[in-house]
Amino acid sequence: MKRKHIILNFITISLLSISGYSADLDIKAFGTISGVYNNNGNYIYRKDIFQKDGSSNDLSFETDTLIGLQTIVNINENYSFALQGIVNNNCDDKIEAKIDWGYLKYDSNENIIIKLGKIRTPYYRNSENLNIGYSNLMIRESVEVYGQVPFSSYNGVEFIYSDIISRYFYTIQAGYGAEELSVPIHSLNQKANVDVNNLYAVNLTFGTDALQLRTTYLNADITASNISIDQLFTGLRAFGFNDLANRYEFKNTNSEYLGFGLFIDYKNFIFSSEYAQRRIPSFFADTHGYYITFGYNFNRIIPFITYSKSKMDTATYEANTVSNELNALLHAQNLAQTSKLIGIKYYVNENVDLKFQYENIKPIGEFGSYYLSSLQYPQTLNVFSFAMDFIF
Repeated sequence: MKRKHIILNFITISLLSISGYSADLDIKAFGTISGVYNNNGNYIYRKDIFQKDGSSNDLSFETDTLIGLQTIVNINENYSFALQGIVNNNCDDKIEAKIDWGYLKYDSNENIIIKLGKIRTPYYRNSENLNIGYSNLMIRESVEVYGQVPFSSYNGVEFIYSDIISRYFYTIQAGYGAEELSVPIHSLNQKANVDVNNLYAVNLTFGTDALQLRTTYLNADITASNISIDQLFTGLRAFGFNDLANRYEFKNTNSEYLGFGLFIDYKNFIFSSEYAQRRIPSFFADTHGYYITFGYNFNRIIPFITYSKSKMDTATYEANTVSNELNALLHAQNLAQTSKLIGIKYYVNENVDLKFQYENIKPIGEFGSYYLSSLQYPQTLNVFSFAMDFIF
């Protein structure tokens, strides 16, 4: 049995066993029904890398639509089990049910929380609510930030300490673990097997109800490979290009993520901004990106605008090595683009909301953007989205 399933299976079996005997069982259903239209048929507009289908000059209901179930079993005043699963369209263009996260939780009811199981990585402000659309302002978070790292959870342990100083609160999260996953490389019609080991995660959040600051740092040893990637680097070494192979091979590579966030909610004015950068010395390449959002809360209606940008630290689309196969792999890593977005969120009631947003997306450089479809020369995308979120 793979290690990533051991803790999760323990949590799942325990949840099912205890739920039959515990009266303190909390179950919530949530989901999003959404349609997306991208006017450029040369690109496939996806929510994230783990989808195959999306909108390409047509109306897609698969991009953001999902349903989920969250179950919490309170064993006593200190211990509980939590499990969340979702059903959506996956990278093989099939409807898939999967576990989003699940863990055993100890809460001291004072300052300390400890989690053991499949835990959300604390990259972003909305990490915990990534798939709960009702909890988020936009239909989908800015991919220029939220799309930089392809895994959103890990198997391990997390320690959380929270306290209040005067009118300010602070929270410190520290986690350790590992993860295994398969990541699509759409432009090459391949998947890479990714092993994440020795993952250390630290997050600090500080602020008040009106103002919050956060910073996150992660460090891990990561390997990404498949048959063609392994053959590529084996071939480079066989022909004496050891320096080239050492530079780009993604094998037990020490990788870093650093993020910052600033959030203001004051007298109905809303400001949200996050910056993120990844450092992965391999073919996966280093990137950084940010978004800035302004909104105003008219009680039940929130109009908002967002500007986002992502950039490669080194222009991978200019790669011109001795290997055409390596060049193609490097070209596929270009995630540089800018996005301008305007949208509106309307709260129907405490369980349902409606959203509409328009995005103008401009890839930067050849082979670029998160919506790559083997295009050498970048073209603009205009994307229209609507959604209904619910939670019960």
